[in-house]
Amino acid sequence: MSTHMSPRLAATLFVPSRDPATLRARLVDHVGRHARVETVEGGDILLSSELGLSRLTLDVGGLLIAAESRDPTGLAYIKMIMADHVLEFGEAGIALRWIGGGAAGLPLPFFRKMTVTAVATIGRFRRLTLKGDDLGRFAEGGLHVRLLLPAEGVRQRWPVTGDDGRPWWPDGNPPPARVYTLRRIDVAAGEVEIDMLLHADHHDAPGAAFAERARPGDVVGMTGPGGGDLPEAADYLLFADETGLPAVARMLAEMPAGRRVRAILEVEDQKDRQVLPGAAKADFVWLHRRDGARLETVAAAIGADDLPPDVVVWGGMEHTARRAIYRRAIDIWGLPRDRLRLASYWRRGQAGGDHHHDDAA
Repeated sequence: MSTHMSPRLAATLFVPSRDPATLRARLVDHVGRHARVETVEGGDILLSSELGLSRLTLDVGGLLIAAESRDPTGLAYIKMIMADHVLEFGEAGIALRWIGGGAAGLPLPFFRKMTVTAVATIGRFRRLTLKGDDLGRFAEGGLHVRLLLPAEGVRQRWPVTGDDGRPWWPDGNPPPARVYTLRRIDVAAGEVEIDMLLHADHHDAPGAAFAERARPGDVVGMTGPGGGDLPEAADYLLFADETGLPAVARMLAEMPAGRRVRAILEVEDQKDRQVLPGAAKADFVWLHRRDGARLETVAAAIGADDLPPDVVVWGGMEHTARRAIYRRAIDIWGLPRDRLRLASYWRRGQAGGDHHHDDAA
């Protein structure tokens, strides 16, 4: 987003602080990892991204944050992100209240109530078709959504916008939430498809437990989108286990003809393979974990000379595999970070959490 575009929607937040310069520096360090940072005349700092623009101004007694965006979803996300970081880095006990667009008590612009219309079993996945209204914004700005999963027999009241810009539940009882990929989205029909991986033990996996019992007519909440983008390139090298497989399917389905893809996919065994149609020229390497095959082992056999010029490497997988492939991409393949999109979707031995991390090491 250009830092010179005229504002569409705007809101401001004053954060009381005894040391606003340090608070601003920490916000820039963390939020700036996913945004363009610019210092303008007068010393203000601008953070701009596809969501919109934040202007950070040192003021008497605190820090003034002015947010702008082209749409309500972008503004709501900026307000939530800035509030989360201010509460993490700021002084204890401060109360935050945004003034301007997206007033407290209004529905969250990035929330939709979705109804299950169909359920199918695909290998170890349950494929849920969900239907809702006004899904156009979910087709841009990322592959992933967060599902809010009420417990069986519980009627959940959905969140609204809080004073601090973050989701607020009127009953104070938010349901479990898990991140999933929109495997398919049909804006005109108001439909999305989500593949939810089943586990042998559902007790600490509310997503898998819901998927197992889901029936047409069930209702869930959905927030999003998120999860970043896939940079434009002629060649892609993709790594994924089951958790990243829906994202690979979505990317291939939307990728134009003329692209070249090598996809290395790790699944439990033969029954977990899927047909992944698309217009790109794709070469699939399926690895069966039951036979001892691993993504990181295959990556370790790939040398820098085996990669096309300007290749983009994407991955969605377990944490340890992600770290190994990231280090090889940097140290051996010599790829710049702007051509890497490697995320850990889960962590071996960590049950029940919503692990979805894209770190830098």
